[in-house]
Amino acid sequence: MDYITTRELAEKWGVSVRTANLYLNEGRVEGAVRKSGGWLAPADAPKPGRRPVKAFMPIWKPYASGDSGRMIEELADEEERCAARAAQYYFQARYDEACAEAGRCMQSACPEIRTTALLVRGMASVPFGDPEATRRDFYAIMQEAARPADARMASIYEYIRFLMGVFFHHDGDGEPECPSRFDGLSEGARLYALYAYAHALYLRRDYARALGVAESALTLAAGRYPSVCIYLDLVASMAATNLARVDLADRFFLDAWRLAEPEGYIQPFAEHHGMLQGQVEKYFRGRAPELYERIADRVVRFSRGWIKIHNPQSVNKVTDRLTPFEFALAMMAVKGKSNREIADYLSISVNTVKAYLSSIYQKVGVGGRGELEQYLNR
Repeated sequence: MDYITTRELAEKWGVSVRTANLYLNEGRVEGAVRKSGGWLAPADAPKPGRRPVKAFMPIWKPYASGDSGRMIEELADEEERCAARAAQYYFQARYDEACAEAGRCMQSACPEIRTTALLVRGMASVPFGDPEATRRDFYAIMQEAARPADARMASIYEYIRFLMGVFFHHDGDGEPECPSRFDGLSEGARLYALYAYAHALYLRRDYARALGVAESALTLAAGRYPSVCIYLDLVASMAATNLARVDLADRFFLDAWRLAEPEGYIQPFAEHHGMLQGQVEKYFRGRAPELYERIADRVVRFSRGWIKIHNPQSVNKVTDRLTPFEFALAMMAVKGKSNREIADYLSISVNTVKAYLSSIYQKVGVGGRGELEQYLNR
């Protein structure tokens, strides 16, 4: 059999050398062999057709609130169902099951499915406290990003870089660098990008813009993407809280819970717990203590793992010495709320607030509120 080089193959097919390499790297050229100097392909190898395209993050398809299970089972493609179930388990804070289900998709020939699986497993592994395991999955995504299958996948990889920078609070202090293109991204994925953009603005203390972006995205979503709207409602609540618009913040928080409760989606509340500044405690600690304990358990597990990844690369060293309740109270204190305001919001006495703050200062090793902020989320 006669073999030709990648360059000769590209000339024969009328494509760029880069495109020919993509076909070869994806295993779509039958009989091709890799040598030390690069690929060699059969001289009579036919040009591959268009690759099959599947959904990236299929959990972000539209469905009615409380109906994600049926939406997933009605997906025509088994790999999309598997990837969507993995994400569903993650949102339900079922970390072991999320990792296992994502693992079933790792050998997919479709880059959208593999990337979804790596992203979900990377996120779901954070609570296990093994930062190297989490990094391995994210590094695997970036390795694939170095040779994207096409423009669609290139935009997905750019999108994931942005999401991860926001998620771990590593995306800098200037104007957020939202992805410049959204080729091939679903409407749900684009709406989630707006959540991430609003969150990036929140981290920069640009609360008014963060609230505006989240409200606009919620209007666009029109309730059709519950798993995305939960995140949009939570970031809107965070921004409204910092603008002293307490009633609006509470409304967004309760809207998020209205969408999350029928699905059992408690993970978004664990992820944003500290930044919600006592709302989880206000609405769940006394009224639904079993639910609060479940969320608090996920807060502890998730935050401990998140800190192991965040702290080594950040000036702010977020503390892991506080309980979820103490952390929420501490966030309220550093955001400028008085002892009386904290007491009224959490339905406890002023003396109880003072006792908690004294214990918090001792645990963290600071002398007062002014020194506490550097050990908390922004």
